[in-house]
Amino acid sequence: MARLMGNSHLEQIAYNKIRELILNGDIKSGEKIVQDQLAEQIGVSRTPLRQAIINLERDFLLEITGQGIFVREINSDFIHSVWEVRAVLEGLACRICADKMDSPTIAYLRALFDDAYLRWGENGEDKYFEADMIFHSKLVEIANNPILEKSFNTTHVFSVQFKIGLLRSPEITHQEHASILDALEARDGELAEQLMVNHIRNGAAYIKNNALHSKQ
Repeated sequence: MARLMGNSHLEQIAYNKIRELILNGDIKSGEKIVQDQLAEQIGVSRTPLRQAIINLERDFLLEITGQGIFVREINSDFIHSVWEVRAVLEGLACRICADKMDSPTIAYLRALFDDAYLRWGENGEDKYFEADMIFHSKLVEIANNPILEKSFNTTHVFSVQFKIGLLRSPEITHQEHASILDALEARDGELAEQLMVNHIRNGAAYIKNNALHSKQ
């Protein structure tokens, strides 16, 4: 039992280290993984490394093909599909947490966005992006559904990595966030769900249209 627990611990260490290398760009999109080199780089043996690679493929960060193991190349079609899944997941989170959110939490999220929006014109892109990440994560946290949370965390990785949520101007998304908070404050779960679905699908449409325009 101790040996199994030890292997599981090493697999998690390997997973976390490789994931960080990918998200930080230290291992580039499309780059081939050489297992011996990577094992030496992160300080683990091949056994936990192999399981970490399987888990990273499950989370769409690696691709295993007949030619080897590669860091997944993320294109607009893939991101669009991620956003479509996000719309359903986070809409559900809104519906679940509508009856669970207290007034202080709603006030906190409003203040967070209002402050970030005011700073937008002062090179405050990172501040607004941070507020956006906190907002979406908080709703899933309050929903307190482990299956939903696990699925959200998988899609959330791509938000963090590519900052796709900021493709649309805060001049548009700030009001969308405010409307979702209004619905949550009114304890209207169905409306909050629909507003969140629309909010994220608007982002998905932007990704798709932007990709089409870039090809013309």
